[in-house]
Amino acid sequence: MDIKGKKVLLVDDETGIRRILRIFLEVEGFLVYEASNAQQAMRMVEENMPEVVILDVILFGTTGLEVCEKIKSDPRTKDIFVILFTALTKDSDVAEGERVGADLYLMKPLNPKDIVEKVKERFLKSV
Repeated sequence: MDIKGKKVLLVDDETGIRRILRIFLEVEGFLVYEASNAQQAMRMVEENMPEVVILDVILFGTTGLEVCEKIKSDPRTKDIFVILFTALTKDSDVAEGERVGADLYLMKPLNPKDIVEKVKERFLKSV
């Protein structure tokens, strides 16, 4: 399957993390959108309908868990593949990610190449 032009939304309140991930994803041919907070993220989801959302759990003013739950509870967006990534590593944190419908839960620190591979795997599995 051709991944060129597939849409990915990066949601993190840290500009540096978004910038690095964007570079790695764009090199692979993904079309990348960015949001720094939950409100921007939901607007970007509605406007651009990305195939994948990479979502930090800890966001200023809310949590990525709340954003994930909104995405997964809306019939229009429930099939978007949501990757949560966080420094929260307790089993209860992972369980909460599963409860809100996350498709994948990754722990920080992580290599940007690993995230790109997970995104690519998503499209290879859907062939």
